[in-house]
Amino acid sequence: MKKLTVTVLAVCLVMLAESCSGNPPEPILPDGSHRVPVNRVPPVPLVSPVTSTDGARS
Repeated sequence: MKKLTVTVLAVCLVMLAESCSGNPPEPILPDGSHRVPVNRVPPVPLVSPVTSTDGARS
């Protein structure tokens, strides 16, 4: 019986140590998948329209 108790306590200790280390869990989507966005495109910065500097008018 003592062997069983020691084994159970050892398993509990390992489980607790594993849960405290590492990265935070990834978000889970409603369908249960763990997809992450790939090839994110950065937002386009707001730029004023380019004006002609040669003095020509259209």
